[in-house]
Parts: sequence; structure tokens; C-alpha cells
Amino acid sequence: MAADTPTRLGHASPLLKARVGKKDPARVMGFVEQTTLFVVALKKERATELLEAFGQAHRQRARVFAQQLADLDSPTRQARLALEFGPRDGLRERVERLLSSSPPALRAALCAQLPPAFRPASPPAATPVSPALKALAARLVRETLR
Repeated sequence: MAADTPTRLGHASPLLKARVGKKDPARVMGFVEQTTLFVVALKKERATELLEAFGQAHRQRARVFAQQLADLDSPTRQARLALEFGPRDGLRERVERLLSSSPPALRAALCAQLPPAFRPASPPAATPVSPALKALAARLVRETLR
């Protein structure tokens, strides 16, 4: 992937940049790191065994990176995957479905939590939102953008 690909850190969602930036410093990832990230994400239990297939020169680097990934919490690992490999297909449709199926108060809270690129052109009227509703909206946005 080229550095100007839209899935790179410079073009990623602000939510992803904030999460990864705080807990896991961004770094240039080569083939070994990308492959390790993919293996750890898909086959977490067997990752160490699968990474042994790397040649001797790359095996130690893959082990160290796999351990760094294992030390991260799940949301940070997910954000790292999204930054490196791009968001899943149908992201805009999932956001639209979430907004259309939400009651007005929740819709207002969701719009406040969404990155600017996903906010509707005509935002809902501003209404007071309880802390519990804010927390629910934040969780729903995280899950939808994942």
C-alpha cells in the first residue's frame, strides 16, 4: 500500500487516530508487521505458532511485534487494524441505518459523537442529553464505525 492510500493514519477517522495515538504510537509498518497484525487479529490463539513460518531474519521481529499487539486492549487493536487495512465495507450504510432507527433524543446524541464526515447534512435539533444517553451513543458509534 502506498503512503497516500486513504486508509493510512493521515486520512483515518479522527476517532481512530485519537484512540491509536494515545495508546499505541503510529509507526511505519512493513510486510512483517502487517502480516503479524493480520495473523494476531485472525488467529490470536495460534499466532505464535503461525509466526514461526517467517524466516529466521524476520521471526524475532514478528514475535516482538505480536507481543506488543497482545499487550494492547481490544479496542486499540481494532483501531490499529482499521488504520492499517481500512474500514469494513458498508460503513456509511451502517451509520445511516443506525441514525434512521434511533429515536430523536438518541439521534441527537449520536450526531454529536459521529466524526464530521458521517454527520447528516441537517443535524437534529439540539436537545439536552443525559450522561447515560451520551455513553450509549458513544458506544453505538464505536461499534458502528468498527
